[in-house]
Amino acid sequence: MKHLFWLALFALPAFAGDVALDDLSKDDLEKVSNEIAVNFSHTAVAAPSTSGLWGIEVGLIGGTTASPKLKDLVEDAGEDGSDFKRLPHAGLMARAHFPMDLFAELTFIPSVDSSDFELSNRTFALGWNFGGFFSWPLDVAIGAQMSNSKLSFDQVLNNASTGNTDVDTTVKFDSKTTTLWLGASKTFLLVTPYIKAGVFKSESDVEVTGTGDIFNYSSNQKESVSSSGGFGALGVNVNLLIVRLGLEASRAAEVGRVSAKLSLAF
Repeated sequence: MKHLFWLALFALPAFAGDVALDDLSKDDLEKVSNEIAVNFSHTAVAAPSTSGLWGIEVGLIGGTTASPKLKDLVEDAGEDGSDFKRLPHAGLMARAHFPMDLFAELTFIPSVDSSDFELSNRTFALGWNFGGFFSWPLDVAIGAQMSNSKLSFDQVLNNASTGNTDVDTTVKFDSKTTTLWLGASKTFLLVTPYIKAGVFKSESDVEVTGTGDIFNYSSNQKESVSSSGGFGALGVNVNLLIVRLGLEASRAAEVGRVSAKLSLAF
């Protein structure tokens, strides 16, 4: 399989490997689908704060997500799993806050559509900084964030049902995530540390087209799985005039992720 798994900041593929996913148990499918879903879930690497009546921020985000299950599956297939122990993510972000200390966030990856790989990702978040609204000494906010990701890639499988012949297949992941959180932040001069905690859920549809079988527990060509668990994030934003730098470490449904940000805020 020619597996392009990454999009650089200007839609250039920068991560590739040769791997075939097959013989997946339901536990395998749940864990690897959750790793992919967490990787493409929402983050703007932003403190849950608002300053002034209006504000706009635009920039770039990127980072990596731990994917131990995907690494194990690659190695179980007899391939080198070292390139798959962490999944990269990146995209464009925008954030705006409004009167009444409401804020909205958007991230997306420009869609990639090549002959053997497709990727699209859109995420969105809404929140309310009620600590700012009530003039508390600490910004305290609630938020909800969602993502919708589509990933497909071609691979060649050896199919026993067709006499151990190689068959062309396409694997499609369609994942949605939802996160609800409570967060707090405080600005000290140029630095704003923050914390968020809440709940996370991912839902994924995995489909294989062609004559290949990748599920060892089902003869279906399409299976749906879901995962849920806690969510937590620790981060910091550094404000340098209109330039904003950010770093965030998060964990959702037992999957860890580190993300960074470079943006302009007005």
